[in-house]
Amino acid sequence: MGTEDDPEAFEIALTTEDGQDVTTLAAGEYTIDVTDYSTIHNFALSGQGVDEATSVSEVEQTTWTVTVEPGEYTYVCDPHPSMSGGFAVTA
Repeated sequence: MGTEDDPEAFEIALTTEDGQDVTTLAAGEYTIDVTDYSTIHNFALSGQGVDEATSVSEVEQTTWTVTVEPGEYTYVCDPHPSMSGGFAVTA
């Protein structure tokens, strides 16, 4: 997804409001603010009934409301699958 300073950077992350990496969440409803700084990357989130993604060709800022259930979730840049991460959702 790039960074604000370098839209071509190969970085992707899911963080809390205070900048901590998300590794686990309790099941429930969450609001996710997505900032995609690049026209060569996207941010795609999937798992247990969640399938959201930004566009590759657009710089985009969007908000998703998702309900996560126990299981594994992944996020990835579709054109660059090495840019990825994930987290677990617990009951």
